[in-house]
Amino acid sequence: GTRMHYGHPDFVDGFWARNRGGMSKGSPVVNLSEDIFAGYNVHMREEASPHVDALEFEKGREAAFNAASSFFSKISGGSVGILRSRDNHLLCERIGILHSLSFYFTSVAFYVSNLLIDISISLYVSLFIVFTLANIDLTKLSALGSSFSSEWLLSLGIMSLFPQLFEMILEFGAVRACKEVFGGLIASTMFFIFQNKNIAAAMRDGATSGVARYFSTGRPLANQHQTWKDSYISYWKSHYCPAIRLMVLYIVYNLLASQTFQGRLPMFLVVVSFVSWMVTPVIFAPFPRCELIEQDLREFNGFINGRAGMSEKELPEVVERGQRGRARTIFECGLLDSVNYWTTMPILVLLFNLLSRLILCTTLALALPAEVIDFLWVYLVVLSVQWLLVLGFFTFGLNNILLMLSLMVW
Repeated sequence: GTRMHYGHPDFVDGFWARNRGGMSKGSPVVNLSEDIFAGYNVHMREEASPHVDALEFEKGREAAFNAASSFFSKISGGSVGILRSRDNHLLCERIGILHSLSFYFTSVAFYVSNLLIDISISLYVSLFIVFTLANIDLTKLSALGSSFSSEWLLSLGIMSLFPQLFEMILEFGAVRACKEVFGGLIASTMFFIFQNKNIAAAMRDGATSGVARYFSTGRPLANQHQTWKDSYISYWKSHYCPAIRLMVLYIVYNLLASQTFQGRLPMFLVVVSFVSWMVTPVIFAPFPRCELIEQDLREFNGFINGRAGMSEKELPEVVERGQRGRARTIFECGLLDSVNYWTTMPILVLLFNLLSRLILCTTLALALPAEVIDFLWVYLVVLSVQWLLVLGFFTFGLNNILLMLSLMVW
């Protein structure tokens, strides 16, 4: 057998592998999807790989919510490794444009599409903010014949529901089909909106860092309760922070649109998106009983107010614990993210982020109307309050509540 990557092993014929490149050519940052690269190896050598289905009794699967999310993150990061691999480049050179399109849509297209959709949500709200600042209201957009003047409710995701409905009507009848499809519509919508964000976040992380990260799902029991602390550690960077940013953009748009008296779009799907990103882990946690919710609240309160990991001597231990998903406090989560960002991110990516932020600030300074300067005192007051809260954080024994308030004051 051979180990095709550095997570769990996939076994193939050892004699075959030793005669076709060796058993130790897997990279821990590229060859994450080991079965995909094994198939690439077979195809590039113009050999055959028969497909055999086998049923295995009581084989472990990702039945828990967090384990399923980790699995989506793993295969999404693996798709980035596929895109930047030498194997993928060699295959695309040999198969021609038509087969390359087919190859794309059967390999990484699903994950790339989720990333583009995720980016388009923030761009959609930001575009309406720019429209409002430029005094282009819904009436003017409608006069121009633009589709931006109306609410977007129908999407390909919703339309794909109907083939499943028709199939179940033919198989089980109309009553049962409508009951099963529409009865679980809200829960399934929230679940897949959350997982689509999971895929996009893993794709973005892999594209910026150049590393396909392995996530150990562990295949826990399906009825194992996931606490609020576990959910925050797992999703604060991939879901909660983007949800808060999108919610702030939505609030800014509504505040600006309310000053024009020309109407505004409700942006129903945008609201559903950032709400689903925040509440889905709590809703899908097993055993949502009042006693467990109270226990989760107490644990989460200790997680926020805890002061573990604030000593300089504890830094190596904090980094090691954070890489295993065992952060003790919210401070350790932020510290680990900062350490990883400045140690693993390529220098070109850091420079690009700095340049893009400078361009964004310059564009906003040129695009904002002069009347905004009249409200500059509000910004200065809020900034002063934030500095006072940060000073209180250091004065009163590194109190995390003051640190969180310094961020929430904005």
